[in-house]
Amino acid sequence: MRQPAQEHELTRAERLRLGWELHSGKLLGAVGLLLVVGFLGFLGTTGYRFADKVNHGQVVLPVRARASTAPRPVDADGNTLGVFLGTPAERFPEGEAGITLPAARATGPFTAKQVADALAKVRAALVEGRLGDRMVNVDEHDQFLARLAPDARETVRADLAEGKSSLGYATRIARDANPAWVPEDGIRVKGTIEYAATTDGDGIRVLAITTRFFWVYSFDLFQAQTYPPGAELITLRDQVVWHLPHSDDVRPSSRGLWIADADATVVNSTCAALDKGFIALEAEPALLRRLKPQPTGDVYDDSWRPGDGEAC
Repeated sequence: MRQPAQEHELTRAERLRLGWELHSGKLLGAVGLLLVVGFLGFLGTTGYRFADKVNHGQVVLPVRARASTAPRPVDADGNTLGVFLGTPAERFPEGEAGITLPAARATGPFTAKQVADALAKVRAALVEGRLGDRMVNVDEHDQFLARLAPDARETVRADLAEGKSSLGYATRIARDANPAWVPEDGIRVKGTIEYAATTDGDGIRVLAITTRFFWVYSFDLFQAQTYPPGAELITLRDQVVWHLPHSDDVRPSSRGLWIADADATVVNSTCAALDKGFIALEAEPALLRRLKPQPTGDVYDDSWRPGDGEAC
């Protein structure tokens, strides 16, 4: 302590160390501020680009393409050439042309004329339930119910009001469906019809007519060409067993067509619509899109059976 103070000239390293100690707080604050500003700028730019993509209907998240899916056919301007191209429905007839009846022959107690009349009744019911604008677009059931036996109508009317089980024999587009159904594209139809004489659970002689059909509906999906083929389509594959009682076994009000059993698989519709007995195409942005119900098997495969449906 009593020794005289000695002067010492600071080296460059010591001057840097002392300067850092005096100003380190300010420097760290400035660096931190620059990092925060840069991070916020990055988030703002990324968020703007994300919102712009969503608003323009562009793909936001990467989509894993299936190796077996062919690219969508488009014209020179990138517009889709047809909503059914590149899908199995491309080869299906349009509308009523897809409903062809087998030859009517005498079967059991039913004459050939009775069989022909029963097949015509079934065809009319298929047209009203799956293709008719009053059922599909307006949700009015009277013309379809008129195709059934009078005693069968009240049960079917209640079934339509309840919702989901009616998908087995009737197609209805949700009124608030967005994208909207495009009737101008036509409905593609393909199926088979078989019949046999049998008896029902009450011992009544009936002509059982089994129909198995595809029904494919097109919706106005925005920028559909950016999706795989079929993205704007909803497909129903159904199997319906229709009964026509022998006129000698039932009272007059029970003569006519009955729906004995009906089931369907619906592909590419929202669960919210299906739960109410309607169909509607998914239209939410990719990031918010819920998983749609998926059939347990390929709906177009010959191994399909009623019950191979979706779970909501």
